[in-house]
Amino acid sequence: MAVVWRATQHGDVGFSRTVAVKQMHDHLATSQIYVDMFAEEARVLATVASPHIATVYDFVQEDGQYYLVQEWIDGIDLGSYIHHHGAASSRTRWDLITAIGIGVMRALAAAHERRGPDGEVAPVVHRDVSPHNILITNDGLVKLIDFGLSLARDRSKELTDPGIVKGKMSYLSPEIVGGQRPTPLSDQFAAGSVLWEALVGRKLFDGQNDYEIYKKLRDGQIQPLRPLRRDVPRELAAVIHRALAADETQRFASAREMAGHLTDVLRSHRAPRDLTGLLGESARAAREAVGREPIEGEQSSTTPVADLEHGTPVTLDRIKQPAEPTQSPADRARESRETAHAEPGARKGLLHKIPLILRRFAGMDDD
Repeated sequence: MAVVWRATQHGDVGFSRTVAVKQMHDHLATSQIYVDMFAEEARVLATVASPHIATVYDFVQEDGQYYLVQEWIDGIDLGSYIHHHGAASSRTRWDLITAIGIGVMRALAAAHERRGPDGEVAPVVHRDVSPHNILITNDGLVKLIDFGLSLARDRSKELTDPGIVKGKMSYLSPEIVGGQRPTPLSDQFAAGSVLWEALVGRKLFDGQNDYEIYKKLRDGQIQPLRPLRRDVPRELAAVIHRALAADETQRFASAREMAGHLTDVLRSHRAPRDLTGLLGESARAAREAVGREPIEGEQSSTTPVADLEHGTPVTLDRIKQPAEPTQSPADRARESRETAHAEPGARKGLLHKIPLILRRFAGMDDD
């Protein structure tokens, strides 16, 4: 949906800070439904406060382009962290993964317990909890990002066509693939799947296509964790499997409750006190090993579940959108790599497109 740039915001009296500028792709900026989704992400983030969710600073439209200005997070995403350990044939530490789980659940608790201007609870369902949307900072903090597919009860219009579900297929919950609307308990199931994957080193639900994954989800095929990781405490495995219960009423009542149970596991097993510092050290080591190549997460998808129910392995996005630019995939990938590595002064391809942001960053804009 977008590319994220690293930028510097400048203010008065020498003030400056590094920020992330999320720029919507050109070919999507002309599609109203994608613009609405992008704006909805900004609106939701502006109303959810948590140290475990990236802060949004601004949302800008300029010359047909859309930009979301956010907190810059320096670290590594959990997907790359898992891949790093797999490539090194090493297991992730269960206590560090538990600490990550606590951060994710606290982020989800903030979203699920969000309140509207009237003081009433107005939950936000993330709908895309997956390893690449979980960041571990160099200081050992956990951040949940990318609310582009989130579902807020108080949004003004419906952004999903009937029969379509949003999110990565491997992390959908059984009730969603069964045709029900997403709920906070759906996010909990996805978080359980992510923790299982982080400990085992592979996806819990995988297959040759969406239909194979769909059948595993529909049938509730949950492979037991402990036979694959004997060092994982039984209590931790029990927490994860409860989150993965096919019957949503058997899961934890809330993300906050699940975070509490994960905390109890660490306490009962006398985990090191400075887990945050150890997690930061581990994240820095993984980031150094992965290198500075641009990291692309798995694309979030919109899947026509009705087709899957009839056994048709459809994986295409059914939301109508403008055609892709005529530039070849190889050229686009090359341009993305070159731009991602360019020094700030060399990124003229982006900078000339966002004069309003640049004026604001330079402190030149009167309003």
